[in-house]
Amino acid sequence: YNPAVTLAVWMRGRCSSADAPFYMIAQWVAAAVAGLLALYLKGMPEITPMTPNVVYALIVEFLFTFALAYVVLNSAISKNTAGNSFYGLAIGFTVVIAAYSAGAISGGAFNPAIALGITVMGISAVSNIWIFLVANFLGGAVAALVFNALNPDDK
Repeated sequence: YNPAVTLAVWMRGRCSSADAPFYMIAQWVAAAVAGLLALYLKGMPEITPMTPNVVYALIVEFLFTFALAYVVLNSAISKNTAGNSFYGLAIGFTVVIAAYSAGAISGGAFNPAIALGITVMGISAVSNIWIFLVANFLGGAVAALVFNALNPDDK
């Protein structure tokens, strides 16, 4: 449930223009509700919102969102790997590696919906959400462009 991956799948041509916006809206609403529910259940945490270095955060969020979207396109969407049983591991390992590698730098969202959720919860400042939106959507879009360029016959 990642709007950046949904963008990549749409750009890949495997999600219709009619469906993609509704998937993204559902992902955003779910993230906001989850953030609010976590606040309700746990109470307002006494934390200082993270203040990432903008350049480093943009770089790691872009790179790992690109990696995540590219792995999804190759393992779960490509005709060359249709019916495989490893896509979950490939995607899961990508997320784990990304979180361990970049979590301390940017918070490790790699997903604009997660960025919304952590902003609603106060873990990230509202002024930082643009970092995630720009880097995540750009990472997803570039992953689709690269996949399409390297796999022109996989339609």
